[in-house]
Amino acid sequence: MKKFILLSVLCFLAGSAMAQEEDGYFNHMAAGLKVGTAGVGVELAAPIGSYFQLRAGYSMMPPVSYSRTVDVPEHPGKQGADKGPDKPVDAKATMHFQNAELMLDIFPSSESGFHITAGLFYGPKNAIKVTNTSPLPNDYNTVGLSVVEGGEDYTVRAVNNKVNGYIGVDALRPYLGIGFGRAVTTDKRVNFTFDLGAIYWGKPGLFAPGEPLIGDWKDVRITPESLNNRDDGLIKKAEKLVVYPMLNVHLFVNLF
Repeated sequence: MKKFILLSVLCFLAGSAMAQEEDGYFNHMAAGLKVGTAGVGVELAAPIGSYFQLRAGYSMMPPVSYSRTVDVPEHPGKQGADKGPDKPVDAKATMHFQNAELMLDIFPSSESGFHITAGLFYGPKNAIKVTNTSPLPNDYNTVGLSVVEGGEDYTVRAVNNKVNGYIGVDALRPYLGIGFGRAVTTDKRVNFTFDLGAIYWGKPGLFAPGEPLIGDWKDVRITPESLNNRDDGLIKKAEKLVVYPMLNVHLFVNLF
């Protein structure tokens, strides 16, 4: 993520340096703060003529946790009815977004603040961390959970009676949205804008470290079948959430 942030800022500043002598192209810049479903963040913005605006920034969401009780099979290493009865286990999911952002605002009219925005978000794949907060059945520490991925068998075991997994999404996330307002104006030093849109982060999945029979450990996708379909449908519901809604309010101050 650090490389993406640095690249975004360098592209932003390079464009400004090369074009600031041209009328209306990167001849102004504003710094801003934003808050919304992306969390809180900071931004730089500059106009590219009267119809475009470039923004680069970083945002993060303070950790937000959700807890619930899920049922897991008593003997995860076995098949069908041999997995035994369901055992209730308390689990906690913690969402902690971090995103570097590069956005292009397109204004259909040079006189209006309405704009269409396209851009990219980049952040860690483990957007939501998942772990158990009550003890698992003992078989999870010894036999472990069997997972098949790419034709290979993996075993997911608890360490000190905990399985630390995560809801994984794509690291690079395209954004499309609409909004109103301009970050930089010639008649006001302070400007407010807002945006409404969504990022596409691919098909989410539940992942945990898996040990193969031969080779290196890797994060493997845990499917409902791995849990003998005893996950209350939570995994399939999560897989349908391929977009994340964005609603953000921005405050910009002109730098020059």
